[in-house]
Amino acid sequence: MLKKCCICACLILMVSFLPVRSHAGSPLQVVLYDSLIGAGIGALVGASTLAFMDNPSDNTIRIAQGASIGLICGLAFGLYEISPMFYTMRTPAGEKEWVYGLQVGIPFK
Repeated sequence: MLKKCCICACLILMVSFLPVRSHAGSPLQVVLYDSLIGAGIGALVGASTLAFMDNPSDNTIRIAQGASIGLICGLAFGLYEISPMFYTMRTPAGEKEWVYGLQVGIPFK
């Protein structure tokens, strides 16, 4: 039995470390991931505040409040991460100018 468990564990480890091609995630994927991580962290923080309450079962709304605050913060961070709001670009004349707003990139293949 132990031999079968060791063989299964070795096979699982070998499959999990197969080489894969890496690529950058799409901007929507980055924002979604950051939002979900923020919501999870917010829910954990909200749940941890229940330890300081007299009646934790009456204050379970704090978990949802923490998750919603974390979701909003994660969304804001994701948007910040994918698109710098202020950046510079060079005009065809070679002058540097500030561009305010979101950068849109269209890949041509």
